[in-house]
Amino acid sequence: MRKGSAEAKFGTIVFNRKSLNKLKDMGYKYVQIKGLTVDRHYDYIAPHFLMLIPFMELSSENTDNGIYEPIESDLLFQWATEANEFTEILIAKRLNH
Repeated sequence: MRKGSAEAKFGTIVFNRKSLNKLKDMGYKYVQIKGLTVDRHYDYIAPHFLMLIPFMELSSENTDNGIYEPIESDLLFQWATEANEFTEILIAKRLNH
């Protein structure tokens, strides 16, 4: 499988309620969800962590590949407010908004 390190090359932010609210305040509307192993290979079956990649808007070419979730979704709010002992959730910093 291809390495998924490109999404994290600018650093990451821990995902919690505060960081979710900051994404909303910055105008992001969606996140792409990518599952990754410890060595940053894509893995959606048993990922070590989930990488959330924020997007201001989606085009038809974005939605062809991947799993996307609206920022306002109940699922993201649940993830941001509960403690998860197994899968770490991070936000990829984006230099290009």
